[in-house]
Amino acid sequence: MMVLGLSMGSCADILNVQPTDAIDASQSLVTQEDFETATVGCYAYLRSTSLYGRQLIVYPEFLGTNVDHHGRTANLQTLSNNARGVHMIPWATSYQAIAQINIVLDQLGKFTGNEDARKSIRGQLLFLRSLYYHNMTRVYSYEPAVKRSTDRGTVPLRLKAVYSYDKNENLERAPIEEMYAHLYRELEEAYELLKDQPATKAPFFATAGAVAALFSRVALYNSDYENVVKWSTTAIQSGVGRLSTKESYVADWRAISHPESLFEIEFKVDQNLGVDNAIRSDFTNRVNAEATAASGSAPGRLSNKLFSLFEDNDVRKQLIWKGLGVADQDNESTKFFSRGGAPNLDNVPVIRMSEMYLNRAEAYAHIPGQEGAALADVNRIRTRAGLTPVGGLAEEMLLDEILKQRRLELCFEGHDFFDYKRLGMDIE
Repeated sequence: MMVLGLSMGSCADILNVQPTDAIDASQSLVTQEDFETATVGCYAYLRSTSLYGRQLIVYPEFLGTNVDHHGRTANLQTLSNNARGVHMIPWATSYQAIAQINIVLDQLGKFTGNEDARKSIRGQLLFLRSLYYHNMTRVYSYEPAVKRSTDRGTVPLRLKAVYSYDKNENLERAPIEEMYAHLYRELEEAYELLKDQPATKAPFFATAGAVAALFSRVALYNSDYENVVKWSTTAIQSGVGRLSTKESYVADWRAISHPESLFEIEFKVDQNLGVDNAIRSDFTNRVNAEATAASGSAPGRLSNKLFSLFEDNDVRKQLIWKGLGVADQDNESTKFFSRGGAPNLDNVPVIRMSEMYLNRAEAYAHIPGQEGAALADVNRIRTRAGLTPVGGLAEEMLLDEILKQRRLELCFEGHDFFDYKRLGMDIE
């Protein structure tokens, strides 16, 4: 009987195990290292193909006017045609990330490590949650200043930790104003938490500079021009990232990590998404500068309209190469050019310094009496590109020049469709 009892007890112990697809946060988040590891995991979702692994960079270029689909493949053809129901789908991956962020933030109340480490962890998590929410808001809702006949709000604003499905709540979509108010509060807190932290892990981890840069973008979508100026300036002065020079411009796009990046997503060799999902192969069939054979279908060649906007002496035009084989007449973007040292491996800049100057220029153009400041910022981008400065522009002509330089500077980085959308402009 004793043997039987021992056997039965042993069987019970064997059966009483935790599920392998779930972790008890109260047991797993104990030490400072546990929290830091969990925080790193919240960045990992950004590499998904439904986010910056592909869709948030590639799809806005096809949905906008920068891309002319070559028609030799069905790949991404429906996006290029703006077919009904075809779009980016960041919802599921973003909410998975947010669910993990919420749990780590909830458990952070019992954190017993270094106070600076606690501030850093919380600041990073708030930055990431804001980035996930703003990207979903860009995809699934109108922008605050855009006139709209219907308004279904943004997305559900889930801020509480959920530890089991039976505790999950069905939340309504947050109104646009509520979402932006939340983003402001969260980014302001994140900046305060990170402003005195070292930026040694930039640009792959959140810093005060990255928070300011994201705040600049959020404020621009909110048509809040005073805050665009404030946070763009803060990002520019943060010491994270530097504006490329005319001489370094092309080389900076060949560097493993872009020197302009205020925040960038790192892809290591074992995280290579392969040719079928590579941003590179959607935009060019040259795997790198040395390639002699085509790789990938590269359906996203430059539209004739975009190509015609580049002046001959524009240094940015040097990133446009002809394709190989059947694409030898196609103008292709080589911003993503297997810069990570392996075919199809590229780190992805999310926010660059050039965007900060262009955001600020656009904001200044909307503020009475700030035309000179707007010209100074857009001319900084023009002269860096090797173009002569412009002068005497005001109102619509000034704004048109800023938006033109924005398009030329940020093309093939996932802005085109969203710029049309936030400005309430028709896509031809």
